[in-house]
Amino acid sequence: MKQSRLVAENRLIILYLLYQMDMPLSWGHLNDFAVDYMDYMEFQTYVTDMEENGILETYSENNNKYYTLTEEGEKTVHVFSKLIPESKRNSIIAYVRKYRKQIKKEYEVSANYFMHSKDEYVVKCCIIENDLTLMELNVTVVSKEMAKQVRKNWKENVTAIYDNILRSLLDDKDAEELTTDIKNNPPKAD
Repeated sequence: MKQSRLVAENRLIILYLLYQMDMPLSWGHLNDFAVDYMDYMEFQTYVTDMEENGILETYSENNNKYYTLTEEGEKTVHVFSKLIPESKRNSIIAYVRKYRKQIKKEYEVSANYFMHSKDEYVVKCCIIENDLTLMELNVTVVSKEMAKQVRKNWKENVTAIYDNILRSLLDDKDAEELTTDIKNNPPKAD
């Protein structure tokens, strides 16, 4: 009985982290967090099982796998998060406060979505070069599916989008100078 409760608690800890972060996390980010609560083999088994059971969903970009909660995963967190001891919930919240901004900024070309309100998601699209933000664009959409599509299209078309926005904002000569630079040295999508 104790073992099954520990398994359930560890799975909930992973779900609760994703819920609190409210953004996709890579395998590495999840593992870095989970090492304080469980061993690697258990962690790997939990994540794989939750993915197979439709509690977690994944997508891959540039050889990295990212994890988010499905609707079923969100329901699970809402119903069962109180089974996680309060000290561990507080520890997860402290971890999120400490590392959330850092994780968000790790990618030169990034697009992550966050729930803003019940029916609104904000997609934060960004290009960073040498710790300088070249462009940041926040787009509000009405569904998680739309947020995922904006994120995907931003990452696939970042150079063209950057070029079009600059051409719209600057005169042709200035825009040509900047876009030639970015075409010759395109930002790397994460």
